[in-house]
Amino acid sequence: MKTITKWTALAVLIIATGTHAATPNPFDWQSVPKKSDQITMRLAHSLNMEWSSQTVALKRFAELVAIYTDNRIRPVIFPGSQLGGEKEMLQQARQGVIQVTIPATNNMAQVAPSLNVLLLPYLTQSTEESNYLLDHITPILQPRVIEEAGVRIVGWENTGWRHFFYNAPEPIQKPADLAPLKMRVPPNAIMLGTYKSWNASPAPIAWNELYSALQQGVVEGGDSPVSDIIGMKFDEVIGRISRLHYTILTHPIVVSERWFQGLEPELQEAVLRAGRETTEYVRWWQPLDEARWWKQAEEAGVKVTDIKDETPWLEQARAAWPSYYHLIGEDGKALTEKAMDILEDYEATQQ
Repeated sequence: MKTITKWTALAVLIIATGTHAATPNPFDWQSVPKKSDQITMRLAHSLNMEWSSQTVALKRFAELVAIYTDNRIRPVIFPGSQLGGEKEMLQQARQGVIQVTIPATNNMAQVAPSLNVLLLPYLTQSTEESNYLLDHITPILQPRVIEEAGVRIVGWENTGWRHFFYNAPEPIQKPADLAPLKMRVPPNAIMLGTYKSWNASPAPIAWNELYSALQQGVVEGGDSPVSDIIGMKFDEVIGRISRLHYTILTHPIVVSERWFQGLEPELQEAVLRAGRETTEYVRWWQPLDEARWWKQAEEAGVKVTDIKDETPWLEQARAAWPSYYHLIGEDGKALTEKAMDILEDYEATQQ
């Protein structure tokens, strides 16, 4: 009898616990009651897709800021370019109109040219290298970026390596295979120059016009991480992906320096902590998420191949580095050498 009573009580507890667990929390970081002295933190970005890693990163950052400030800072997110394009949002952040944004590094380099050092082709060749470089060069870049763009980098998002996606009878293996193809490239001088170093024909087409450009044959392809290729449904209009490691797509999480300096020290530290932890979260989450996109590419019938020998790509691309130094700044060569020193330190840690 005692045994039956014990198991009956346990069953009731399990049912009660399960019912309680299934009940949604009435409050989350977006719906907690407002406070009279709250500081509004407006976060704006260009995408409106829940699957994008930028969305994931910005939501994580917003949640952590709300938690670590005990709801003294209230985040409000404006997705889908509601407040303008990435350049316009950066200008608004400089002015303090918005407080946080997450532009692509190649786009932010238009207003913070020091970031062009991160776009040098084949600067890094692994995600681990890239993460190490970002961790160690960001403190060097920080005062420059604040002066150039009026924003502070508090964290980093990594979308993944930019791979070729395209239509062609045969897969791309060597630079000569790329030459006949007209490829969409972001309007960044270093990225355009990289394609020219391979004797290719880059076309700076806007991202939101790319699907129709592929569909109409205006271009044969472009490059992007697999999540963007499949997430944007480019698999409907292209048939191949060739994987390589010439540059990685990153997005700095930046806050308005004017706004940041107006915060109390404890709130500043909460924002910085949220940025650090968001960076670590994305680095854990991104490769797990990327695996499912490669599976979707396979299921969609996209032919995926690896470029087996990247040596000629690297040699031709790196040979053009000196022509990019002025785009980084007057000390572009010295900053590049500093980046290489950091990467040498990384190599030493791997031995």
